[in-house]
Amino acid sequence: MLDELETTRPAPTRGRIVARWVAAALAFLVVIGLAGLPLYVFPRTDKPVKADAVVVLGPGTPQRVDLGTRLVAEGYASHLYVSTPASMRDYAPCFNIDTTCFTPSPTTTRGEARFTLDEARAHGWSRVIVITGDFHVSRARFIFDRCSGVDPVMLGTDEERTAFGWVYQYAYQSAGFVKAVIVGCAKS
Repeated sequence: MLDELETTRPAPTRGRIVARWVAAALAFLVVIGLAGLPLYVFPRTDKPVKADAVVVLGPGTPQRVDLGTRLVAEGYASHLYVSTPASMRDYAPCFNIDTTCFTPSPTTTRGEARFTLDEARAHGWSRVIVITGDFHVSRARFIFDRCSGVDPVMLGTDEERTAFGWVYQYAYQSAGFVKAVIVGCAKS
């Protein structure tokens, strides 16, 4: 009887196989999209508190630099550090008296955390305010918690994204998390 049932079931057609793969891929994308909401779209951010410095992660977008400048003006810290590529040393904010532009090595979030660690050791810092885009807050917190040697106060700025921009950031930030786990805080 069991043999009869197995032989009466039609073999899946090519269309059914493709439909199953498409359904599985869509389900996977929905799960990834939902899992990414608390990491990339609505990350946990902190309230500004007094700190030793404000560090703006690159790129130093106007939103990030404006927030950092405002926090320094409001007395949350006395100095603003802005991560910029060497080619942008003529970037206007770099000429403010209470701002230092730096180029991390490597030019990654890990390099920015290492820069912060070096500055913390040199100046006795224990807490910094770190500013980045909302989509980057979770990964930056992960790296700064492990590699900066200070208590990071994480703030995010809302930077407009297209649908493609969000897809790109989901992929980029997810790959960055994997890299951060694998590479850790190594210098190079």
